Formats: sequence, C-alpha cells, structure tokens
Amino acid sequence: MLTPEAQSKAAEDLLTRLLEVELFTQSNRIALYLANDGEIDPSRVIGWCHLNLRHSYLPIVKQERGRNWLMFGEVKPDSQFRKNRFGIQEPVVDQPALVDAREMDLVLLPLVGFDHRGNRIGMGGGFYDTTFEFLKQSENRKPELIGVAHEIQKVTTVNAESWDVPLTMVVTDQAIYRLIP
Repeated sequence: MLTPEAQSKAAEDLLTRLLEVELFTQSNRIALYLANDGEIDPSRVIGWCHLNLRHSYLPIVKQERGRNWLMFGEVKPDSQFRKNRFGIQEPVVDQPALVDAREMDLVLLPLVGFDHRGNRIGMGGGFYDTTFEFLKQSENRKPELIGVAHEIQKVTTVNAESWDVPLTMVVTDQAIYRLIP
C-alpha cells in the first residue's frame, strides 16, 4: 500500500509520462476513471484535459439482460456525481448524453497488474473487455486503449484469456510500454 504522498507523486508522474505520448496529447475525447481501491489516480490527467480543451469522460456501468458494459459520460468542472451499485462514483448524465465507447479517441483504463507483453489483470468484472470486444474484430484501433498503473504493479507474466482485449500501451508513473504499433 502506498502512502498518500507516494500516491500523489505517482499521479503527478503519470501525467508527466502521458505528456510524452503523442497519442494522448493529440486525442480529443479521452475516457478515464476515478481512482478506487489504490489505483493510480488520473485526476491530474482530467485537470489537464479541462485546461487543454479536451473532452474527458468517465465510465457509467450499464446492465441489460445480465450483461454488463460501459457507456461514458462527459465530466466537466461542475459535474455532479453519484455512486453506482458497486460504490464507485459516476457522473450524473442524462441518457441521451451518454456516449458509446466507439466515439472515444482514447481510453485510459486502470490495471491491477500487467506484464511486459501488455497482458493485464483488471478488477475481474470484465466490463472493459465486454465494452471493447469490438476492437478484436476490427482493424480500426479506435479507440486506442492505454492501461495505466503504478510501476510496482508490473509482474513477470499474466496469462491472457481469449476474451482479453489487447492494449496499445501501458503507462506507469515511471515508464511507457509500447505494445501495438
């Protein structure tokens, strides 16, 4: 477990690393998340998006016929939030304003663990894999998926599952791992 000071430094360093990634700096519609349970905190990234006139979005969990997936709600400095059924804050967005994953340019997704090949461990719900499964059948890499994590979350090997959607890269507080050209 990282101290609050170490978490704050990691969040600052994450933004520094992301600013070295043209894919990030050139994207207009960027989906992120709110840190929960020790994840690296992208709040400084959201602040950068607002200051640099980028549109930032947060995931909103949807469920239909037992299937869970994500839609995205734009977050602005005056956005209101409420907890979803998992206790995670989501922006309050009217149904017509929800944005489909295909409309994002870039998605920064949290990782529990990752290896040098970009295989990842998520929280186990499969929300991102379900939401972005269309990328596995398409040559189109929009949106690009970048996993973000603390460098200490890198492990030797993660066994990929057939349903795992590959990442373009992983960015940590200390390094950038480019995976898909």
